[in-house]
Amino acid sequence: MKTLFMTCRLLLVLTSLSLPACAKTYSAKPITATVVDAETWEPLEGVNVVAEWILHYPTWRSDGSLEVAEAVTDKKGQFHIPGWGPKAVPSHLPHGTRLGNIDPGLYFFKSGYRVRALDNSRRQPERLLPRNDIPVRYSDWDGKLIWLEKFKGSLQDYASMVKSASGFHFQDCKWVKFRRWLMAMFREADRLNAAGVSGVRNSTIDYRWWSSRRDKNECGRLEEIFSEYLK
Repeated sequence: MKTLFMTCRLLLVLTSLSLPACAKTYSAKPITATVVDAETWEPLEGVNVVAEWILHYPTWRSDGSLEVAEAVTDKKGQFHIPGWGPKAVPSHLPHGTRLGNIDPGLYFFKSGYRVRALDNSRRQPERLLPRNDIPVRYSDWDGKLIWLEKFKGSLQDYASMVKSASGFHFQDCKWVKFRRWLMAMFREADRLNAAGVSGVRNSTIDYRWWSSRRDKNECGRLEEIFSEYLK
């Protein structure tokens, strides 16, 4: 115990970080919230939601996710992300790798609307400062109303926005956990392709791109993972 304490004190001096550098195991509380239309405040059904808890090296370079989960809103616009943990930071990562202060990131997508990304920093900027680590993580958006705006630009601009929303971390097959988000992207790519929008075919939101990857089956057969889309 004394050795561990001294190691943490040394890391504080060398990295100017607080105790989080020594944290190795995390859990997360569940998240339940409601998504509405920004103009009408009516509940939005069928919104795809992804929650991501991103790992960072001591230098704060991101290194994929410790956990990722997804949900889809119901008729009342409500979604639920289950809690998880305890889960350890992978031992092969550099000492001091940890979750950031603003996790989880929440991402929202519904056809015809602006993609929205939220995290805890949007409500409490002080979370960006070094702080004592919290092994049980939570979202400031739990229990809140979250609005989405309809996209009012051109289809080409809309396609660019949708493509930029596919930039999740794909290490360790975690993308399998947000397959419904990806299938929603595939369907949107099909719609945009049919409308003659350029730059969508064979992009990361197009199933053709996924089916052409050399490592396409390393996380399981795509035909099974995306069977709902391929029906």
